[in-house]
Amino acid sequence: MPDAPKLPPTHDTHPKAARVQKENEIDHGLLSRKLGHLIKSIERPFGQTVLKVDRQHTRTVLETLAHDPELSFSMITDITAVDNLRREDFEPARRYTVIHIVYSLRHGKRLRLETDLPEHDPRIASTAGLFKGGPWGEREVYDMFGIEFTGHPDLRRVLMPDYYEHFPLRKDYPLTGLGERDNFVRAEEVE
Repeated sequence: MPDAPKLPPTHDTHPKAARVQKENEIDHGLLSRKLGHLIKSIERPFGQTVLKVDRQHTRTVLETLAHDPELSFSMITDITAVDNLRREDFEPARRYTVIHIVYSLRHGKRLRLETDLPEHDPRIASTAGLFKGGPWGEREVYDMFGIEFTGHPDLRRVLMPDYYEHFPLRKDYPLTGLGERDNFVRAEEVE
């Protein structure tokens, strides 16, 4: 009888899975001691630690995460957002969720910070001066979702034309677009 074919490892048994699991093993007690009065909750969906924070505390929490030697989350790996408009439990008070993902090079740990923003006032403090790469991610979130980052040194569009009035990743933006492709200035028209 021939040997059974060797199948590739599943994601749970893959050698890199242990490193990813270790990155997500964060001492929640330590986070509570350092940030307890500033955070709404600490959760662990899908094995990743998530801090839920009110927007007035986001910058302070990020500063503590970056500068406290026991935490040392000194690198921001991503800033993005979610438009919650189509969720079944939608509330205008939490239309948008801004997500900051930070990493501790010293401890090899990863952490996600989530902040809900209201529909009528989608603003949050910038990470400018705290993380070197933060302002670039903020510009993309601003460009695609229309979320403003207060204190940003150069908040302007990075993907869409400066004159464009809409935000393509908002859920109320039509899937077929707004006919803007026909109205964009073409490169040959600029020359």
